[in-house]
Amino acid sequence: MDGTRLRESWYAALDNAQAHFRQLLTSHTSTEWKRVPVTNDGATPTTKGKGRASGVPEVTDVLIHRRTTKAGENVYRSVLEIPVGDEPISLETWKSVLVTPELRKEWDPAVEGAQLLEMFDQATRISKVDFRLGWPSNPRDAVTISRTFNDATTLIDISTSLPRSPDEPTYLRPSPPYVRSDVALFAWCVQRIQPQPNDQNPRPNSVAKLRITCFWQHNFRILWSLGSSSNLGQQLGAMTVGLYKSVQQRGGRVPLLTGYGNGVSIERVCFAIDREALTVDYAIVPEDEEHPQPAEHSLEELHTIREIRRLTRSVEFSLPTAQGWDVQLSTMGSSEVSQLPWTTHVTRPPPSPQSAEDGVPDQPKFIFAVKHAPLPNDHSVLKVRVVIELSGPSGGLRLNGIPQAVEEIEARDPSSFFISQSMFQDASSTAEKSFQTQSSVATTATSTSRASTVGGERPLISRTLTERSAAGEKTILSRVKRNYIYFSSLLQEPEAKWKQTVEARGVSVSQLDSIDPTLVVYRAEATFVGIGLWDLYAAITTAGARAYWDKLYEDAVLLEDVNELTELWHFRTKPAWPTNGRDMVVLKTVYKSPTTIHVFAFSADDPNLFPQIPPADPNVIRTQVDLQGWAIEALSPNTVLVTLLEQSDPKGWSNKGSIPQQMITAVAGIGEFAIKCGGPPIVTRLEGAKANQLRYDHERGNFRVEYEGCTKRRSTADAEAGRGASSPLPVIECEIRCDLDAWASSLDIVVDPPPQSIAALRRHRFSAGGGGLWITVTHDAVFAEHERLQAIVRRGPMSVPKEKGLVMVNGVKVEVDTEEMPEREVKNLTKQKRIKPARVPLDQPPVLGVIRRRKAEWDADQDQEATGEDGSKTSSPTASTTSFATTPPSFATSFSKFFTYAVEQATTTTQQAVAAISPAMEDGAPSSSKPPMQYALEALSFVQDLHAQPGGDGWTILSDKGFPVHRKVFPQISNVIPVHKGEKVVEGVAAEEMLSVLRSYDCRKQWDTRFESVNVLEAYGADAHTAFAVMKGGFPFRDRGFYLSSLIARETVSQPTSRRNGEAEQPSSESRSAIFFVSSSFSPESANHFAPTKYNPYSLPIGRVYLDAWILETLDPYSAEKYAIPSTRCTRVAAVDYAGSIPAAMNATINSSLPKSITAVESYLKNLSPSPLTRLPAMGYMLAPPPEDKLRTPQVGWSIRQKDTCRTFLSAAFAPASKVYSNLITLDGPSSLSPPVANDRTPRPSHIIPSSTTIASPPEGEGSQTSELPLNDNSDISASERRIRAARSRSPRARDLTGRSSTMFTPRGEVRHPVDLLVSEVIVDSKLYPGGYDVLLRSRVEKGGKTRLALPASPAVQNESSGVPGDGERVLPISCAAYTLPPSPLHSAGLNTDRPPRHLLRFTLPTAQYQMSTIVDPLTGETRSAPPKPQWLLDLEEGRAVIELRVRPAVTSGGNASVSAKVAVNGVPVAVMSEKESLTALGREELLETRAARADVLVRSVTAEEQVPAGLQTPLAVAQHLLEAPARAPEPSDAPEPQEKESMPAPCEAAEDAAESPSQASSVAELHAQEGAGHGLMRFLNSYTLPFSPSRRSSALLSPGTPDGSGARSPLHGPKDGAVAPSMGNSGPAAVLTRARMGAAYPLSTVVVVALIAFLVGSLLRSLLSPADFIYVVTDEKEMGSVSAGWREMRRLLEFKYVLGGWDFQIAVVRRH
Repeated sequence: MDGTRLRESWYAALDNAQAHFRQLLTSHTSTEWKRVPVTNDGATPTTKGKGRASGVPEVTDVLIHRRTTKAGENVYRSVLEIPVGDEPISLETWKSVLVTPELRKEWDPAVEGAQLLEMFDQATRISKVDFRLGWPSNPRDAVTISRTFNDATTLIDISTSLPRSPDEPTYLRPSPPYVRSDVALFAWCVQRIQPQPNDQNPRPNSVAKLRITCFWQHNFRILWSLGSSSNLGQQLGAMTVGLYKSVQQRGGRVPLLTGYGNGVSIERVCFAIDREALTVDYAIVPEDEEHPQPAEHSLEELHTIREIRRLTRSVEFSLPTAQGWDVQLSTMGSSEVSQLPWTTHVTRPPPSPQSAEDGVPDQPKFIFAVKHAPLPNDHSVLKVRVVIELSGPSGGLRLNGIPQAVEEIEARDPSSFFISQSMFQDASSTAEKSFQTQSSVATTATSTSRASTVGGERPLISRTLTERSAAGEKTILSRVKRNYIYFSSLLQEPEAKWKQTVEARGVSVSQLDSIDPTLVVYRAEATFVGIGLWDLYAAITTAGARAYWDKLYEDAVLLEDVNELTELWHFRTKPAWPTNGRDMVVLKTVYKSPTTIHVFAFSADDPNLFPQIPPADPNVIRTQVDLQGWAIEALSPNTVLVTLLEQSDPKGWSNKGSIPQQMITAVAGIGEFAIKCGGPPIVTRLEGAKANQLRYDHERGNFRVEYEGCTKRRSTADAEAGRGASSPLPVIECEIRCDLDAWASSLDIVVDPPPQSIAALRRHRFSAGGGGLWITVTHDAVFAEHERLQAIVRRGPMSVPKEKGLVMVNGVKVEVDTEEMPEREVKNLTKQKRIKPARVPLDQPPVLGVIRRRKAEWDADQDQEATGEDGSKTSSPTASTTSFATTPPSFATSFSKFFTYAVEQATTTTQQAVAAISPAMEDGAPSSSKPPMQYALEALSFVQDLHAQPGGDGWTILSDKGFPVHRKVFPQISNVIPVHKGEKVVEGVAAEEMLSVLRSYDCRKQWDTRFESVNVLEAYGADAHTAFAVMKGGFPFRDRGFYLSSLIARETVSQPTSRRNGEAEQPSSESRSAIFFVSSSFSPESANHFAPTKYNPYSLPIGRVYLDAWILETLDPYSAEKYAIPSTRCTRVAAVDYAGSIPAAMNATINSSLPKSITAVESYLKNLSPSPLTRLPAMGYMLAPPPEDKLRTPQVGWSIRQKDTCRTFLSAAFAPASKVYSNLITLDGPSSLSPPVANDRTPRPSHIIPSSTTIASPPEGEGSQTSELPLNDNSDISASERRIRAARSRSPRARDLTGRSSTMFTPRGEVRHPVDLLVSEVIVDSKLYPGGYDVLLRSRVEKGGKTRLALPASPAVQNESSGVPGDGERVLPISCAAYTLPPSPLHSAGLNTDRPPRHLLRFTLPTAQYQMSTIVDPLTGETRSAPPKPQWLLDLEEGRAVIELRVRPAVTSGGNASVSAKVAVNGVPVAVMSEKESLTALGREELLETRAARADVLVRSVTAEEQVPAGLQTPLAVAQHLLEAPARAPEPSDAPEPQEKESMPAPCEAAEDAAESPSQASSVAELHAQEGAGHGLMRFLNSYTLPFSPSRRSSALLSPGTPDGSGARSPLHGPKDGAVAPSMGNSGPAAVLTRARMGAAYPLSTVVVVALIAFLVGSLLRSLLSPADFIYVVTDEKEMGSVSAGWREMRRLLEFKYVLGGWDFQIAVVRRH
């Protein structure tokens, strides 16, 4: 049959269905239609009250009738009438939903998926539908041809199955395991019925109504019935109501391809439901004008011909105007064809007053048409892709990013509607008829008996397939049902009821914990990786494969093929001394689903039911099998979980104790066989026949199946009889599945007798439809009814050259259809996360569950609507009220009019080029009237609200690879740049660990490929800062600079129920706190006091970060989610405008890639140990809950509640390469050292204990004033006990963090003793420093404390070679104590006992001994008082202290640090308390306290005085090396004067005096300018400075006297850049030069590299200076004489004479003798 006859047969089938539809439509009054009552499921009671009165239809409102045809099949009719009143109803929305096959799964509960295969013509389409029906045997599908007719009041859509043909295309052939079902008729008729006035009543009382009629005649070719007509009635009723609701929700949001003409070939039409985007691929082909034209045409044919001619080389779309649309059009072809112009027209018909008077609504819509130019020749083809996507609430249409003008034109005449007049008359004749009929007695009785059991009823297998009686068949079915209920209940037993007995070979065996000692049930579980679901199923169900792994296996015989799902088997095993052989007769049943297969068996011992049971052999013991069930579950495409349940009695000497070892052998052997040998051939379906024999011989590699025809197995039952006289004959089909990847590379199949047809389909082994090779063998049932059919499948012969995928049937090569899978999709499936499917019974009808879920959703929606009616009603845009623009947005300039006119006249090349080069329209630059941190607070406010309501409307999904990325336009953020959001759960990492990586700019350079560099400008405390960051623009664009303000805030949230699977859990400050890390751009004018030439030397274009936020949330370790402990839900929200000349398309691509950086951070964290973390002072703010005031405006102010007034965290940095961590904090003296209250008891002074180290020794003269009292005179106490007691006596607790208390008594009434001042707490993970680490502390005291500090010149932390600071840098005697933190479930090291522990370093000042009150000893009369305060304490009480802490790996050689020390502080070893000692000294609560409660609280309220708190308006530290030279950090006027009584200046004062020289300041500026240069190709050379260059010497002279050589970059040497701090004993420039020379040291690696280079250079020079060989030219070898040693033979290859000064140039080779 050629293609023309094939298409004619398809048209004939559609015409027959159309005639059948007309016959059914006109027979609406026939008595053959019997009422089928629709019962309401008990799980979802009928809605009452307002929800019911709202006119929303329910399933019980649908009228179902059944009619039996002459062929014995049933035709069902469902009718739903909905009163609409004056509400406008347009049939265009119904047409959009009905002709879009992808939407069918939303309104048809029996459909799993649908797709459009081919556009037959403008009104005819071919679709493929996959049904949920067919499980647990084989699912069903159908290929249908559909045609749509409509006019203003009637819409008709008719579908029917395509007739089978051996010449059908590949895409229409069956695709196992799906079975091709037959749709005789599936038709919809939607009518708007308008009441007609008569003479007596010119204004009728009846209202207009909408009638929805469906005719359904479908043969699923299934032996499993739907249970009852009531179940089918529920399905049809739910389908009808679902269609109505889908039209209401999506009707106005679906674009539609309405027509195309001659010269256009439609290749693909696809609608993406998630994106709401229609994709159409078509080709412009040469026009065919030579087709024959008949002499006479009908009206419909004339209309079709006219439309085809009108739309020559054109396509036309219909778009609802209630939405905005984004159209992307691209072309592809040769260089000549792709340049062909094309034009577009967007039109809209004007409102028709006549239609409004008639009651027919006029649905506003765009008509978008694209017309192409003629092709240059008949051999050219132009490929075109059009993507129409919903763009948001704004109206209008954009083509390739350019707004399009909309023209209003007159609508075409009513004859343009494509509808058959005869069919229209038939539909109109039923408009005023009523479908309310009474149920027949039989139907009523059936429905009454079924109504109470419809909810839990399981499907029944159709009656007897053998000669067995009806009672015997019912007994077998009831036994199968009962045993499967028992099997599924055991699978769903909780894990607590199973106790593990043994585990071996990857198999875990456990026993059911039962109170009945006689009930012994074992369960074996194993997970196999690298194998698919079907391969493992084939290995389990193939009896012959057992010989591979079970040496006692003897034979397995198929006794009877009971039905499609159940078989009777006889298994035999060999005897093993001293036990006899065993056998068992079992009834095996298989239930399948897409991701799970259940195989269960039980003993059959009734010979009346099964006469084929062999008699018992006296030498063989028959095993009693109560239950043997396999559950095969796919965790991922290449990972399968196998569960074996066994309850049996082997009898004889073998007791039940041997069963676990047998189960381990079985499960492990099957997995090994499947992985090594693949899945053997199996029979997956037999239709019209029953199997007699199934044999598999593994050694020979063949599989044999014998079967015979069985009329009672035919499910067709002459299904085609009612569709014409040319119905095909019944057939016998055998479906075989084989693994062509592992079991065999080619197949040789023998089928006897030869088949009528054979089809082969191969899928990838990871395919969701079922991987492997599927072979369908078809015989004619009439000719082969009494013959024995046989099929033998064997591996291809070894002698024949191997050809992968070759299939030979009876010596003839068979064409194998292959479903290709892209390599990218294969990689994604390989890395897909393992998810265990829910364990549900597989024998339940899958459609009923879908119906129940949708009923529950509909009832919930009705409840919400009823609630909305009671409360305030919100206006929503509708089609009648939404205004849409008919012209593009006006730019209010003459240039915009010219630009718009030019765009409308442009060709495809011009339009695409303009869209590609047009940058995004800016919303305006940030205002300088706002402080920089106000932008960060506004971004924080937005992110906080977004996190509180994560599931808002309007989000459009961009990509779902790995994890979904959404975008949405928020006007409060930007009107042009959408906000992009991505969310992923990162397992094995806590939120605090992720935060330390995200906030470190040096770490960001490792995981962010777009991040280039950063310069921190100002610091406000609590890690709030401003910075100038440089991002890579990508070739060919320049990099971009961004002015950023950033802060960190923590919010204690109460998670919504949806985030925890509906479980109500109590919030916790540890596990339920969300961390926000927010950045946003501020105005460049706010940084005008900085020199742009220093931080932006290349004058990079400035972009804008509207929002860049990270939301981190550590998940609850005890939740029901199957995540590792700990795990963090990471969300990134970003909206960035690169501005400048970067096109909008590229800017959108960059924004969409930003949320994907979560994957890069996750990969980076897997290879990195957590960096040190400053716990106190707190890093970041605590965020109070947002105000609940409904009247709040966007102008919400902020305020700060200070919790810690004495400590301030300024900045921190971590260099992952050198593992060096540093931070900078300040200590406020007046707040920390408030005067003590009166105390009558003697306080406890501070003591220097072994576990702590005093960092700085007190000055001379103060050592005698420090009182040291012994803790205990008992010498028997161990050292650890002394450390614990000392730590208890002096360690401050959480209640003492703010210094002195306002009361002298504790809450318990005890006297509060003074404690030492806690300066800081740092957590260090010892895994990061396996060889130990050094802690360097530098401190200084500033009197007055009103100057701004200087930030480091670079955020990167340099690894210094010298570690111990000088005496001038250790002003404060800070002591350190090291504790071991206990494991925490919220930390990545908490659950790993082998991991090195984390250390807690607590730094304190000995202030308690100076706060003692003066008392008189009553016994001796001696007066005791506190020792005199040292100078550092007096200075601290009047000012503040600046402390810099640095943690680096331990120095292994050189320096003053001890090599053997694990932890050293300024070179002094510190003993680390063990976990037990730490818990005893401080307690678990004190050790694990996060200090989050001590962080300052950010409060957002409408009553705040200012929008920005005062603490975030003035910075505490600035980058003074980036300031303009004249604007060097002026000193406050009220700065204290130096005291005359001091003999020498303090280090900080000396530094202030030394900074007055302008020449030094300019030199420092030039130095930093040189360091910032060099971003070209040779910039790596500029990063190294020669050790003896002039710049090196000048920088050394200008650097202060610090061993680390950081120079002016360190904020500890005065508030001014370039300040020099001389030592205590020297003064003047000489001291500066001396200290600079002493600091010129190089690491050992540099010395080794330099020595190696010098050695190589010396060797080269030596080889050049070696003496030359004098050559004696010999013409004859005899002249050499007898000399044989010491000579070398040289042969010249090239020679140049008299090159220079009598020298010749030669190239020669030398041979040694």
